Amino acid sequence: MLPYLLALALTITPVALLFARFEYRRRGKLSVLGLMLLCVMILVPNLMLEFATVYAIPSTPLGYVGVLIGTAGLVLCLVSLAVFRSPLKVLCLDVGTLAVTGPYRWSRNPQYVGWFMFLLGFALNDWSWWCFVALLIVVSYIHLLILVEEEHLYRTFGEEYAEYCRTVPRYFGMPRESRRQPGSQEGGKRFPGLHG
Repeated sequence: MLPYLLALALTITPVALLFARFEYRRRGKLSVLGLMLLCVMILVPNLMLEFATVYAIPSTPLGYVGVLIGTAGLVLCLVSLAVFRSPLKVLCLDVGTLAVTGPYRWSRNPQYVGWFMFLLGFALNDWSWWCFVALLIVVSYIHLLILVEEEHLYRTFGEEYAEYCRTVPRYFGMPRESRRQPGSQEGGKRFPGLHG
C-alpha cells in the first residue's frame, strides 16, 4: 500500500499546486475543486505516515518526546487557524484580511509549522524509514504550497504583505526590524514579475 500512496502523492502534487496557482492568479481564491486537490495532496503523505506507523502508548523516551511535540504542534495548528475567525478563510475560499496577530507575530505559517510538529510527534512514536519518507514529502509539499500562497498574498495585499515578510520569518523565529529603506521597492524582489 505504501508504494501506491507514494506514487499517488508524486502524481497529484504538481497538478494540485499548478491548479491552485492558476486559481489564485485568475480568481484570487480557490474553488471547491482547487481545495479538494490541495486536501488530497496533503492527505496522501499523511496516509503514508498512518500506514507506516503502529500507534500505541509510548514505551520509549523518544515516544514520550513525540507525544509532547505532537500535542504542542496540534495546539499551535488549531490556535493559528482560530486566528482566521472564518471557516471560508481557513479553507482558502475567501480572502479576508491579513492575519498578523497571535502566532502569526512569530511565523507567517504557524498552522503549517504546527501540523508538521504534530506529524513529527506521531512519527517519533514508531519511527521507520517510511515515516522519514512521508515526513520529507509533507515538508516538501507544504513548502511548495507556501510559495504559491506567498505569491497570492503579495498580489492581494501588496506592500502590507511585503513589509510583513520583511519583519516576520516564514517558518518560526523572532520578529525582526524592517530592513526597508524609505522609498525602496525591496518588497517586489521577493516576488518578481508581479509589478505592472
